[in-house]
Amino acid sequence: MDNAQEESGDKFIVPAPFDSSSPGDCILQSLEGVRFKAFRQILVLASPIMADMFSLPQEEVKTEPNTASLDHLPLISLTEDAETIQNLLLLLYPTSFPDKLEVQAAIKLAKVYDKYLIPKERLLVAIRLLYSSRPALKNNGLELYRLAWELEMMPEAMIASRFTHKVDFKDLYTALPMGPFMKLLDMRKRREECLDTLIAILEPKKSICSNHGEGDRDFFREISALKDLEASLQGQFKASEMSESHSDEEFKPSTTPHEE
Repeated sequence: MDNAQEESGDKFIVPAPFDSSSPGDCILQSLEGVRFKAFRQILVLASPIMADMFSLPQEEVKTEPNTASLDHLPLISLTEDAETIQNLLLLLYPTSFPDKLEVQAAIKLAKVYDKYLIPKERLLVAIRLLYSSRPALKNNGLELYRLAWELEMMPEAMIASRFTHKVDFKDLYTALPMGPFMKLLDMRKRREECLDTLIAILEPKKSICSNHGEGDRDFFREISALKDLEASLQGQFKASEMSESHSDEEFKPSTTPHEE
């Protein structure tokens, strides 16, 4: 095993500069028991919640003989998993940055930033990269749409909304708060109006010629399919009763820490 890394907990590899041989003056322990060495001043400057945690009496780390010494360092036990803590530290340290965040990892990080009241500038830079990844948008369009809304990233929310057209109406209604839900329906309506305008401008019957007729027909079949999908979703919306639990205030972008 590389000396810059160590195995901790359930085979999770803790990388430098957070392993036991790296410099640091405190230990963060994950839900699984994985330990990360860190500098408390970085944590305190980043989060007032962590500053309060360090002001309380802390347990001291006890290590086995012949292991990298962590003795007498204060230990903070967190409720987050090891991957989330590692990504958090990578973002908090000024000399590091996550290589690539997966969608679920980004969602967990957003909750952690809210929980510990950490400024989100570097988090937004890392998450924004997901909205330039077509595979991520194609496979997680709905999750990325909601995440962008919660982080008040409206341009990214509009990008992600384009990948939610095939999501069933009931799934949208269940997964989304009222604010982003109604905004998504509004964007779909405006896109349908744009399709109507496009069809009117192109005048299909006049544009189909003998040399390119089949290609034109394929094009207008795709437009027709999109319009049928929009009409279906609008019909489902009109036929559904709005639940009282979906109030206008319920799902505005969060400004308070999430409960774990």
